Amino acid sequence: MSEEPVKVEEKWRNPDGTLKEGHPPLGNRPKGKTMKEFAREFLMSMSDEDKIKFLNSLSKDIVWKMAEGNPQTDITSGGKEINPVPIYGGLSTGNSDQKDIQPEKKD
Repeated sequence: MSEEPVKVEEKWRNPDGTLKEGHPPLGNRPKGKTMKEFAREFLMSMSDEDKIKFLNSLSKDIVWKMAEGNPQTDITSGGKEINPVPIYGGLSTGNSDQKDIQPEKKD
């Protein structure tokens, strides 16, 4: 038994990374309802009066997000790239050579 066992991922993957047809189940997600499916069915089974009581027990911003979805978050700063600023402990004490801690410039 000097051979290394072939990983399922290597044996059942196409060159582009997709799974080959007929691959065995990967076993990542347990069978049954997800919490989202359970919650949806639970809320759908409530009477209109119970739904109103439930919604009144929540904050208005949560109810809005349930109806409209979360607002879009702009992580690009208006389309411009965000350059993180590194924090170096030595710079504040004057023990670092500032040329050694400059961020690399992209080509």
